[in-house]
Amino acid sequence: MVDGLYMTPRTYFDSGCDEYKTYPLERKLLDIGYAIWHGHDIKDDVSYIRKNYAHVSDFSIRRALWQMLARVNNVDDSKYLILNRNNSVETDIEILSEDLMRVFRLPAGDRSKAYLAKDPRFIRFSELDAMNGWKTALEEEEQAYELYSNGHWIMFPGDGEIIRKFNLTQATQTRCYPSYIYPEPWYGGPTRAKVIVLGNETRYDDFISRIQNVMLRRDPRCAEGVQICVDKWIELSYYLFYDQTYSVDQQLHISYMDLYNSPTYRFWLTEFRRLAFKLDIATNQDFYNKIAVINANPYPSIGVEPLAAGMLPSHYFLRQLVRFITHNNPEVRFVIPSESLRRVWRIILGDVYTDLVAFNRLIVSNKGKSISLTHSISNAHISELRRLLNH
Repeated sequence: MVDGLYMTPRTYFDSGCDEYKTYPLERKLLDIGYAIWHGHDIKDDVSYIRKNYAHVSDFSIRRALWQMLARVNNVDDSKYLILNRNNSVETDIEILSEDLMRVFRLPAGDRSKAYLAKDPRFIRFSELDAMNGWKTALEEEEQAYELYSNGHWIMFPGDGEIIRKFNLTQATQTRCYPSYIYPEPWYGGPTRAKVIVLGNETRYDDFISRIQNVMLRRDPRCAEGVQICVDKWIELSYYLFYDQTYSVDQQLHISYMDLYNSPTYRFWLTEFRRLAFKLDIATNQDFYNKIAVINANPYPSIGVEPLAAGMLPSHYFLRQLVRFITHNNPEVRFVIPSESLRRVWRIILGDVYTDLVAFNRLIVSNKGKSISLTHSISNAHISELRRLLNH
């Protein structure tokens, strides 16, 4: 977690001081964006100024917020007063945070490469690929043929400290993110799918994780087949949710992915097969190529909600991933399979969630907490899924 902003709080939020006037406006925004991306709450900085510098007026703070809002929204800096909507300071901070994260881009977690996009909705695959910190994590941390690797943890740049600090606050191991488990940000190829489920957190099962390693080690060919698939998911270079083309045993019709025993992946594989049965669609390779699942938290957990540790850097990357899909693949529909997950994804996706609703790209379960693709989605939406998966 970033401990705070790069410079002193007044440099960013006291428009009357020399530090504010001499530090470039765009540099301020890049520093704030980097801090927010890494879990920092800039409300704390404004509270610090109010508590320790009584001579700094709220107007001076609000003027700083308006000037930064003007720059983020491509308004002439000198006309910042049009951003005065008579909000409270706290509300203007929230608006600045949301508007800034629409345009903030952070390639590979490197502060020196951060920039502000001119068009918040437009994003090229090359930009998305550069921001995919999972690729960096795989290159630096992966151990061959180990999906459960004691003493090792693959993490998106910036996630590690936030997750570890959260675990230290827990009194027992019944509510935590166990370390050394292979991450699962998504299944399949979300950049190529037609139907994408916005799912729940991933779950950890100790027995399954340990026994899978034992099974895979007995046949390096199987271990390699599984790991190549899940690695390519993370690299966004693969599009098969389930691969039927390479079989371990032709007579038994066992795919390499039948040996991938992630509890959450197995759940969604079963759900999609049930959906195909309900839609009277054959579960052939074409069907599996059109589906994907994005998980609300990439780290298999025990007893915690998706945002228990707050927004992670990997969540902000997910926001950019969905932004890219929304802009570049107009036919794609996103499915939230439980009403209780709507709030979670509204937080993770931010302004992109608003776009999904406005452009009629979102299908939300009409029931409460149960997660299902066949029992909690309306008939009209089921028909829409049939059209997409049959096309």
